[in-house]
Amino acid sequence: MGFSIIGTIIAVVILLPSIIFFIKFPPRHAAEEKSKLPKIFELLEKIGQMGCIVSLVISKDFFLIEKANYFTMLMVICIALYYALWIAYAIKDGEFSVMLKPLLFIPIPGAVLPVCAFVFAALWGQCIWLGASAIILAVGHCTISWESYRRIK
Repeated sequence: MGFSIIGTIIAVVILLPSIIFFIKFPPRHAAEEKSKLPKIFELLEKIGQMGCIVSLVISKDFFLIEKANYFTMLMVICIALYYALWIAYAIKDGEFSVMLKPLLFIPIPGAVLPVCAFVFAALWGQCIWLGASAIILAVGHCTISWESYRRIK
């Protein structure tokens, strides 16, 4: 354990677009009504996000370039598709449905792609804490996003 520059870069690369694009292009046509989901899903989402970030930042021994493998490539592909989704979101001036409508064969891609990127990073680095955090994030984030998709559909 210890500070990991590669893990930190992965965390920043995955989280940065949501911060930048939501500030620059606030979401339009998001579901207006309050979610009827139990608050536990929001809690799981936040715990998963923090767990993923912390796991990546302190994963000095897990993410080494010389250990790159096919999980690394799958992570990069997920991140690239995620960025393409954010670019489409920006082009559509913050149209929220862009993040939720299926992309190719991927349902709710705005939630699934970053979660998959975290999962593939966990598999690449064989980091159990990142994997567990990604699963917790998936339960919260994908459930909330699916509910949003259902309401705006």
